Amino acid sequence: MTPALYECVEMSLRAERAGDFATALDWYRTVPMFAGNRHGRILEDLAGWGPDLPPWVWMRYLSYTATRCEDGDTGGLVRGTLRVMVETAHGDLLQACFERGGDPVRVGAQVMGESWAYQQTVLGVGALLAFLDEHAEGRLAEHGDLARQWAAAPMSGYQLGQSLPGARLQVREAGAVDWTEVLDLGARTGLCLGGWVLGRLVPSGVDDRLMFDMAPLPVPEQLARDVAATTGGGRWSVPLATAQLERRISSDSYLREGYEIGSDVQEIALIEHSCTAAQRSVTVQNWREGRDERRRAAFRLLRRASEGQVLPENQALVAAAALVVQADADVRRTLVRPGQPGSWRKWASLVPEPARQRLLTLADLAVAAA
Repeated sequence: MTPALYECVEMSLRAERAGDFATALDWYRTVPMFAGNRHGRILEDLAGWGPDLPPWVWMRYLSYTATRCEDGDTGGLVRGTLRVMVETAHGDLLQACFERGGDPVRVGAQVMGESWAYQQTVLGVGALLAFLDEHAEGRLAEHGDLARQWAAAPMSGYQLGQSLPGARLQVREAGAVDWTEVLDLGARTGLCLGGWVLGRLVPSGVDDRLMFDMAPLPVPEQLARDVAATTGGGRWSVPLATAQLERRISSDSYLREGYEIGSDVQEIALIEHSCTAAQRSVTVQNWREGRDERRRAAFRLLRRASEGQVLPENQALVAAAALVVQADADVRRTLVRPGQPGSWRKWASLVPEPARQRLLTLADLAVAAA
């Protein structure tokens, strides 16, 4: 890159770390090599959701950007953790890279961007608070108290129960009797009722409701119980490593091809749920080859929701679709029917912010068009 483009990258990073996503996006888009990449899409979503974001969205973004920090003391912590995770949890990727004569830097980039195990490990060794103290400014620095609660939250194993009205999800920690209601962002998508996951429950900053700090990891029941049995969740990596050595879980299961801030519905799950069975394999392949299937999936899901073809318990899918800013033009042009705001208001009543406000905006547009 040229010195001018490096300056654009620095300006974008500075705006990001101040929580000014619109300005960060403007600078980011000036770098041609970044066109269409995932981080640009995340910035576009955040900028499109507006300035009044719930506290948990700020915290999820803070966690996300801490895991990919490359400068200062935080960057040193990140690089050290990444090296260990590449050599251990993802040693198979590194070995395959060497065998084909590939670039190990690409392996590191993949692990940093896609590995739940790396992301949870680096946050667990202090990257979140290190980044907050060293780099966060402006609105991004306003959430220190909540960040400290997130950083102290233990890892555990949970069973997922039912999705309930009001964007609530039942979860039960392994070994516990009672269910707890947490914010339902779609963690159950793709899992049968009673499925098991690993994750950290943290305060959302909204109505004393707990939530997962990032989309939890589906695992076998016994592994969830083993992790829950570790003292305070501090040694959760030990049963995970043991399960990997015993081939009860593979390193591939840690990898996620997308990263979502506002939802626990992964990008591939959004795409798969929007398609018929006959379309699914071709659509997923198109997505993996770089086609923008996420935007198309959001449009299809919102169309089905507006036509009453989505069950209320699948509100997390509708919320995830509503958060896809790239679909806005198509949705507003095609799905907003003059004088028919009712379906959008119904779905808005079922989902949390920021999806709620985006669906209410569609209802307002329907009224205005009448």
